[in-house]
Amino acid sequence: MLNFMESGHIKVDQMGKQYDFKIKGAKIFAACNEITRLSKPLQSRFRRLHLPSYTEEQFIEVSVKVLPKLKIARVIGKAVWDQRGDIRDVISIGKLVRKNDGPEEVEQIISTTTKYGKLKEH
Repeated sequence: MLNFMESGHIKVDQMGKQYDFKIKGAKIFAACNEITRLSKPLQSRFRRLHLPSYTEEQFIEVSVKVLPKLKIARVIGKAVWDQRGDIRDVISIGKLVRKNDGPEEVEQIISTTTKYGKLKEH
């Protein structure tokens, strides 16, 4: 078990031993998709920031940044945006695309993943 307080104080209980120490300047960041799935005590340890959703253009730009080696990153980003997917879907599709694939192959991959996999409407 690991406890971290805003003060930087850390308490670890592990394998029957306890460690207690302080880290100066440590900052903890976390992200979640469903805040209700986190316990109230854990929620109370964080400040909540609600970030706005990407616009379509922002989503496509992020897609290009996470797939820097693929010339077709914009096409992937647009196709995933149209399916209401997220950036993790862009990365997954990017791993399946070959270097010389075009829009048709991207569409085929997305069609298949939509039918059989994760890219179903959220």
